[in-house]
Amino acid sequence: MNNLGKLLCERLMIRVGGEIVYDNNGESLIEVYKDLWKMDSKRANMVEYGIMNENTRKMLSKDYSIDRTAKEDGGYDLMMAKVYKEQKMKLGKILNDHGPYAPYNMKSGFEYTITLPEADKIMVAQSNEKVEGYTLKNTHLEYETIENEELAKRVNEGYEAGRSLSYEHITLLKTTVWAKSSGAARFNETIDVPRESMRAVVLLFRKRTVTDSEEYVFPDIEKVKVTIDGKPNAIYSQGLTYENFYDEARRLFGIPNNTCNDDLSVRKFYRDKFALAIDMRAVDDSHVVGSGKKILGDNPGILLEIETAGHSEDLLCNIFVLSDGLINISEKTLQGISY
Repeated sequence: MNNLGKLLCERLMIRVGGEIVYDNNGESLIEVYKDLWKMDSKRANMVEYGIMNENTRKMLSKDYSIDRTAKEDGGYDLMMAKVYKEQKMKLGKILNDHGPYAPYNMKSGFEYTITLPEADKIMVAQSNEKVEGYTLKNTHLEYETIENEELAKRVNEGYEAGRSLSYEHITLLKTTVWAKSSGAARFNETIDVPRESMRAVVLLFRKRTVTDSEEYVFPDIEKVKVTIDGKPNAIYSQGLTYENFYDEARRLFGIPNNTCNDDLSVRKFYRDKFALAIDMRAVDDSHVVGSGKKILGDNPGILLEIETAGHSEDLLCNIFVLSDGLINISEKTLQGISY
């Protein structure tokens, strides 16, 4: 399946000084979707992270149905398979957005825990075969270091004096089953977790059996009513309808990636790249922290009343909550976490 670098990290947990600051057991599901909004020119240069055409993937997996003469973007698939036979998984969420880091002098260090997926989550069996398992070999860690002593000293001083690291906190709240329906149906989904600044609620729909890692099903939703803390129609006075879905998803996922309609068009979005995004930020800029909606724990939370025209098979509805997170570090020790 495509985007192996993201698929291998099914769940990501990040600890700072032993405290959990991030824990998302749907990490691969939403990260693969985010990458769909990147421009095609950028995705074309992400072969080393597992984004490639089907023929190159077959060569890497030694599938004998490969076409050795096929060409893609002016280069031979066989050459791509040779150059990028070692695939990469990019780590460093949170730290990547805040410049150099001095781990060896920290009293509260960062620890990343990755949960690998089952084999059928990343591979599709060839005819008359079963997907039984896989092995990761020659695993090694690559990183860059600061050789300039003065710059390294400044990095250390920053964590000593005090730093606040902002980040996007994502959690897979729950997965529900939307039973198939031959006609109109209504589904109610509740989100009742407290957040200081909730950026968005995102619903991603998958079939029970996945054969394409980049397929996100549109369940023929006609209208969505959003009630927040008991207040109806909190997002759009008449609710969200067909014409809003693409714009809301593009506002949340597309703009931060500098996308354009030629990369993920409306047609592609509704065909098999759909996400129901309830954007609750006050501004579009993803770098602005704290513009989300404050959801208190003692209130009813969020209710989504979703009307559909029906769908022909059971679907899995994965509900994600995106929030603004903040880590405070002083004297090289964790002082507090909020999200």
